[in-house]
Amino acid sequence: MRLSATVASACAVACALGLTTGSAAATDPGPAYRDTHHSFAERAADLVSRMTLAEKVDQLSTIPAPAIPRLGVQQYIYSNEGQHGINRLGSSTNPPAGQVNATSFPTNFASSMAWDPDLTYQETTAVSDEIRGFLDKSLWGVSPNNIGPDVNGYGSLTYWAPTVNMDRDPRWGRTDEGFGEDPYLVGQIGDAFIDGYQGNQTDGTPSKYLKVAATAKHFALNDVELNRMGITSDASDADIRDYYTAQFQELIQNAHVSGLMTSYNAINNTPAVADTYTANALAQRTYGFGGYITSDCGAVSTTYRTSPNGHNWAPPGFTTDGKDVQSTWTNTATGATLSGAAGGQAYALRAGTTVNCPGDEKDNTLPNIQEAINAGVLSEGVLDADLVRLFTVRMQTGEFDPVGSVPYTKITKDTIQSPAHQALAQKVADNSLVLLKNDNNVLPVTPSKVHKVVVLGDLGNKVTLGDYSGQPNVQVGAVGGIKTAMPDAQVIFDSAGTSTTATVPATLSAQTQADIKSADLVVVFVGTDSAVNDESHDRNTLAMPGNYRSLITQVSALGNPKTALVVQSGGPVVLDDVQGSVPAILFSGPNGQAQGAALADVLTGRQNPSGHLNFTWYKDDSQLPDMGNYGLTPAATGGLGRTYQYFTGTPTYPFGYGLSYSTFAYSQPHIDRSTVNADGTVNISFAVTNTGRTTGATVAQLYAAQQFTVPDVQLPIKRLVGFKKTDQLKPGASQRITLPVKISDLSQWDDAKQTVYDGTYQFQVASNSRDMAGAVQTKVTGAITPKVTYVTVQPGQVEFRAGDTIDLTGKNQWIADDTGQQHAAADHIVEAVNNDQSFVDLTRTKVSYASSNTAVATVDNKGLLRAVGDGVATIKATVNGVTGTAVIVVGHSLALTVPPVVTAGGSGTATTTFTNGGTAAIRTVTMSIAAPPGWTATATTPSTFASVAGGQTVKTTWQITAPATATPGTYPLSATVSSSAGTRTDSGQTSVPYASLSAAYNNTGVSDDHNTSAGNLDGGGFSYSAQTFAFAGLTPGAAVQHDGLTFTWPAVGAPDNVLTGGQSVQLTGSGGKLGFIGTADSGAVSGTGTIVFADGTSQQYTLGFDDWWSGSTSIPGEDVVATLPYLNNSGGQQGPNVHLYYSSVPLPAGKTISVVTLPNVTSVATQGQPKLHVFAVAVG
Repeated sequence: MRLSATVASACAVACALGLTTGSAAATDPGPAYRDTHHSFAERAADLVSRMTLAEKVDQLSTIPAPAIPRLGVQQYIYSNEGQHGINRLGSSTNPPAGQVNATSFPTNFASSMAWDPDLTYQETTAVSDEIRGFLDKSLWGVSPNNIGPDVNGYGSLTYWAPTVNMDRDPRWGRTDEGFGEDPYLVGQIGDAFIDGYQGNQTDGTPSKYLKVAATAKHFALNDVELNRMGITSDASDADIRDYYTAQFQELIQNAHVSGLMTSYNAINNTPAVADTYTANALAQRTYGFGGYITSDCGAVSTTYRTSPNGHNWAPPGFTTDGKDVQSTWTNTATGATLSGAAGGQAYALRAGTTVNCPGDEKDNTLPNIQEAINAGVLSEGVLDADLVRLFTVRMQTGEFDPVGSVPYTKITKDTIQSPAHQALAQKVADNSLVLLKNDNNVLPVTPSKVHKVVVLGDLGNKVTLGDYSGQPNVQVGAVGGIKTAMPDAQVIFDSAGTSTTATVPATLSAQTQADIKSADLVVVFVGTDSAVNDESHDRNTLAMPGNYRSLITQVSALGNPKTALVVQSGGPVVLDDVQGSVPAILFSGPNGQAQGAALADVLTGRQNPSGHLNFTWYKDDSQLPDMGNYGLTPAATGGLGRTYQYFTGTPTYPFGYGLSYSTFAYSQPHIDRSTVNADGTVNISFAVTNTGRTTGATVAQLYAAQQFTVPDVQLPIKRLVGFKKTDQLKPGASQRITLPVKISDLSQWDDAKQTVYDGTYQFQVASNSRDMAGAVQTKVTGAITPKVTYVTVQPGQVEFRAGDTIDLTGKNQWIADDTGQQHAAADHIVEAVNNDQSFVDLTRTKVSYASSNTAVATVDNKGLLRAVGDGVATIKATVNGVTGTAVIVVGHSLALTVPPVVTAGGSGTATTTFTNGGTAAIRTVTMSIAAPPGWTATATTPSTFASVAGGQTVKTTWQITAPATATPGTYPLSATVSSSAGTRTDSGQTSVPYASLSAAYNNTGVSDDHNTSAGNLDGGGFSYSAQTFAFAGLTPGAAVQHDGLTFTWPAVGAPDNVLTGGQSVQLTGSGGKLGFIGTADSGAVSGTGTIVFADGTSQQYTLGFDDWWSGSTSIPGEDVVATLPYLNNSGGQQGPNVHLYYSSVPLPAGKTISVVTLPNVTSVATQGQPKLHVFAVAVG
């Protein structure tokens, strides 16, 4: 039986279920998951403990996780998108789910070139306002929203943003989603992004409730799109920790990001989605991540599928036969086998990847989970631990709290695309433009002096929003922006036959050439778009796309000195061959809905450009190693080096580069310490002065360079360690800046710990990574003093029975390293990590333990946890003053078992078992059972006990009798024990069976083509066609043969199938198998049922079908009975093909069936909610 509310009274349960009882008790305080006095994690654990295994498995899906009405859990979709404005509302009840009408800011790549965390915070605060605005109840049923299928739902608030993978190679197709090539810059801007998104304070301090749950992606080393599901990203541990996951560490520790998404690629040949080293040992146990983890869509199946769709992987101790979707893993020690789908899902869960965004294959099915559990590679406890983290995040959004207690619920639809947000989008775009060249001060122009402007290039009259963008109502391209900024000027546009894919030269008409020569400003607009690079599509070259190079050369040949080249692209393009021919160059990434207005602001001087590159502008492809090479150092990249930290060549423009219409000077910097140890901090101070004639801002940058070498280690040339966007400085004005640097942040991984090498460190104040304005240095000595930063407690299970014990000093077998490589072990239940990322040897360190509720669980000083009594408790382990926690739920101090079936007028046997999980005796123990009206529960053994000693169990047997008038259906029973220790309850249910399957029919899934409104298979008015069934041999009353079984087909125009809600059906027969014909709708569905045999024994079974639209057979033992060419709707017929399925259950020899209880999925046809239908059943 599942856990019920703890310390609940018999009367409360009886009243809630309509039961009769002979005793009274106090009022039920309600379930702990609804009690706001408990922590979010405790409430999540209590909620998960109340779910059946089938319900838990259903919650592993991102699209959707179905509702659990009995627990008040809404249907939930995790796959919402909002990288730079809302792109997808996964739970929208009114189309579109994607391409949402919302404010669209510059892409992350573009906006991070402002180098302004405060501005990023403003932007994501606005985005999260709009996310909450789409939960305005007045939108439901009227226009796009994210509330879900029930207007009373809370809505979905997990969003898959931001993308923080490093732009270490500009050819990566998703460069415009990232924040640049430097982990420090990405971490600082990413922090601000998440702080605004989640409702944190600007310093990262979380609020009580999450405004939105951000999900940082893709963890980790996801920087190539070509064959992304079948490639391995191979890197050293030093590069993984110091570069590829350093930004994730920052977001976890300082912004408290709620979620991570694991990536498609493998990491050193282990699929990222199942990599215990990166997902558990690094993210959780080293960096301190405690949120939820989702897979990328289809990533779980990469564990077992073959290239290009997977990694053909099996964990240590197993081999795979490499048969793609049908792959089988074999245990090399025992020879035991399991399907790759079951194994891959199991190992993803073990690593901590909780929710599965399915692709073509759906791996998170009940049969797969049960197969993995039966094979010993998974436990229900692993699911519980993962789901507690998942539901803790949902609790934090306020989903399970009174609406009035969550301040964000007051945000309305009025915030969506508000004037303030549109103005902010333009402000961000203004600050994101980078001035690369401005010979002879061509820019800015004075609008009153401009009479003719010529804009050339097709992109000049388009709005390129970038990937993961919505569709804002206001979109301003370059032509529109210039016309508005210079209303008195003639603005001429000519695409000149250009595009990003054109293969013939650009064409300038004679008139356009004349206009170019006479123009007061010529804007040549070039760049990239989704045809050049986007998700799943890398650039294969940095060459100028399409025929833009010919456009630039033709325009420059006409000799107008007032020409500006505008490049809007997802990274650098080759400029060396054309930059000398144009006097001014401006750059941005895809710059949002106001990109044209922002460009006009900069062209006219309304905005003095202050953006700086967040990447190195390589000259051409020859300066880049192969994209699949994840090495960084020159030695690892054929002498080239990656990013400004290691690059050995001369780029077109260096990292951090950006000009202004003004000039800025830096004073000689000052450092407050000439010597410092590795635990110390130095402060570098300097002044920035505007030495030009125009008010403006710049970005002061600070780099650290080691002035020494280390044997066998290639040190970076320099690293960004600080920056500051100045205020708007008037000509002659100065601003004093102090940038602190923690010396421990200069550490590097040495394969055992983070090490700060002794020696002299130079700190360079600069306007970019190349141009140093001044430098100071300090001498560093001594190692980082190890200090515990995080303690994690992962016992491998959440639910305990009273009397259970577990040694917290032991290991958690489910998180053992599965990479087959040499990593520091992090598989103890309790782990403590130091500030140098080394794990503490807890056998030599004092660990103190505590429980938040000793009536529920106790922990002695040796780490032995004992489950005492029903309830929820937080278990604490403290090492050197730092505490880690795990939440457990204890139940079944009282356990009720009931007969699965009782016939009308018949009887069955139930038992109540009470366990004293403590060490002291409990006195005056009395057990009772409350039965439904007309039923009786009579004790046949003693039900009262004077005393139950510590650790002891007592049991009472009961006869449960149903009245002769009992109708078919399910009936609840509740057990109560009262004692000197309080009151405990448990509950269960039994069934009175229907006389036959047809007597249980409760849904009409087939309709005549001439009366289609009679059918309603899915709750939305759709049904199978009786005519297509007849053509397939499925006619009313027909004997249908399949797999050696004979089924009787039901009639048309009346209920013809059972929506399975736990109904019991009388069925007599024996043989080798029990067969079912049916289908699922709104997704593949499976559940567990019970077969009761004539001798009183029973057998659990699993039944599942794929969605009737699917046609796939993803559930073991399933096949297709018929494929039908169309379905019926309320107005007639429609495609595509739909399907009917068969599945069977093996039966033990010599057993005769008496009753079959169907899986308890749902007996109500609600559109969009997964449902399981059974049309016919047979045995033989």
